Amino acid sequence: MNKFLPAGRLSKVEEDGVVIQVQTEFSWRPQPRIATSVSLDGVVIHKVQKDWKDPVETESQQTAVERFINRQHDEVVSIIESQKQQLVSGQRSGTVAGFLQDILEESGVNAAWCLTDKGIISPDSGGREILPEYTGIFEGLISLCSLLSSISSVGEMIDGEIILQEDLLLIVRRNVHCFIVGYNHGQEPTEILGRVNAILERT
Repeated sequence: MNKFLPAGRLSKVEEDGVVIQVQTEFSWRPQPRIATSVSLDGVVIHKVQKDWKDPVETESQQTAVERFINRQHDEVVSIIESQKQQLVSGQRSGTVAGFLQDILEESGVNAAWCLTDKGIISPDSGGREILPEYTGIFEGLISLCSLLSSISSVGEMIDGEIILQEDLLLIVRRNVHCFIVGYNHGQEPTEILGRVNAILERT
């Protein structure tokens, strides 16, 4: 397997004290691709992704990848610069970050994360990264959801939500986002699920 891995790009756009982070990376798995993620206060709000179908073997092919990374990154940063005021206003009106904070304040909950429909992991609103023991669960989340619906020994699906009792995790899908909630030992997961759903149903 080709070990070539170009350097990624990371930029920050600030608006009224709020940081919007733009990160572009090349990945080999699950297929070669260049992805640019836009995060607002630590929560991924948008992703631009292009599958890379050309070979990456010669020096000129590697240079082509690096040029594309730089072009895509600069284009996204330019768009974010032009829309930063609207993005920050939307954040303050109550969005994913607000849901995460409200979930974290619930009794019995010890962690909360948000994943986009592309499976992008965001830190919880307390700034913690995904714990290593959860990483394997989060990878390929969409495939996991369909798998769990038919394998009762792994988990239980209730109205589109998933309870992983052994891992003390809830997975709740809403529109283009999946909210991952960690809860404490001794808590009743269906009761916490009801409270999480109540939060996510607020308008």
